[in-house]
Amino acid sequence: MTPSAKILAVSSSPRSTWVWAADEAAAAEVRAGLEAAGRSWWPAEGRNAEARVTDLDIGVDAAESLAVLVTAGYTFRWHESQYEMDRHPTLYGVDVGGA
Repeated sequence: MTPSAKILAVSSSPRSTWVWAADEAAAAEVRAGLEAAGRSWWPAEGRNAEARVTDLDIGVDAAESLAVLVTAGYTFRWHESQYEMDRHPTLYGVDVGGA
């Protein structure tokens, strides 16, 4: 896996936290890592319904899933669809670039 493959885009709303992998294969690796750690995930729905997007839920569930991904070596940047005023340096305590 290339270093850039370990960078995930992230976006959030009051109802969902999404991680955007580079492609379906990278998304499958993300999901396998989450499952191995006992974390739940869902395919993205609605306007984010792409095979490379994984829904982590919100709140504690999303925070714990993001922490698992950090431990696995992933880093995060804001997805271009994230509203600029909602881009903060952290999301659930996890560093996010591009704030």
